[in-house]
Amino acid sequence: MFTPGVDTWLTRWNPDFTKARAARGWLGMTIPAEYGGQGRTFMERFVVSEELLAVGAPVAAQWVADRQAAPSLLAYGTEEQKQRFLPGIATGEISWAIGMSEPESGSDLASVRTKAVRVDGGWRITGTKLWTSGAHRAGAFFALARSAPLDPAQRHAGLSQFIVLLDSPGVQIRPILSMSGDHHFNEVILDEVFVPDELVLGRIGEGWKQVTSELGFERSGPERFMSTFSILAAMAEEIREGRQPADARIGALVARTFGLHHMSRAVSEALGRGDDAELGASVVKVLGTKTEGDIADLVEELAGEPEAGDDHFAELVRAGVMQRPGFTLRGGTSEILRGVIARGLGMR
Repeated sequence: MFTPGVDTWLTRWNPDFTKARAARGWLGMTIPAEYGGQGRTFMERFVVSEELLAVGAPVAAQWVADRQAAPSLLAYGTEEQKQRFLPGIATGEISWAIGMSEPESGSDLASVRTKAVRVDGGWRITGTKLWTSGAHRAGAFFALARSAPLDPAQRHAGLSQFIVLLDSPGVQIRPILSMSGDHHFNEVILDEVFVPDELVLGRIGEGWKQVTSELGFERSGPERFMSTFSILAAMAEEIREGRQPADARIGALVARTFGLHHMSRAVSEALGRGDDAELGASVVKVLGTKTEGDIADLVEELAGEPEAGDDHFAELVRAGVMQRPGFTLRGGTSEILRGVIARGLGMR
């Protein structure tokens, strides 16, 4: 049992629920059976993920691992890496984080300053990653680092990805607390962390290509428009029970969410085929995260101070308003993604 929440793919970390998901085959759904997964399609995973988010289930513990780490390992990992990490993702035994954003780069990933220096048997990684969700509970993360000097004419060249075990010497994780005092994000400091050659993800120098593919998974899933769905559902129940007056704007947000469902589903199908989904994923992210915030704002406006005794409804509304500022920032800001969309449409 669980109490429905808001933004639960980020904020609700429940190892027991994670184990229950794994036992039902709801983790590692797209991981092949030979690596401990279910061998199912991206669309089947989409359906399960959307339903879990719709009821506000506590799914944060394996969200990044299942959404991004597993597809990246399948696409770019060595056979040894797949055998080492994929079974643990499918059983919920290892959680992952993603090390992309930095203090002075934000969504402009081509400007990362984390450096990877070649040494005997591997690489030394030095730099700082910022806003890394779940790093304090994760066992590993993908770190994007510059493995060759910056070429101003080709800013995306010379980037590589590394699998960093977060208990390695030289790794320091500092909490970043939200306005509510919650701890979901982190600053991860890498001080000459040694990464052996067998933990290089993909090919040296092809990090940008890999990250672009990875971001398609991060930006297009149902979590990009379902984070506040539990508030919308609760408000609909309040209206049905006569505790709140009907308002056409609630219906409009339901319709918008339904449209985003179809858009996100189409991107999931494209990713399953191996198609380039950067444009579609960016559109879903921009429109979806705005919708999440609009839901929180409208319900707060309509409900005001929820009636005494309905503590859960009040908590959902408060949580949505508190989480709202981060919706359009994480996974790439809306400003950056509008540029991606413009380029994809040939407008710049």
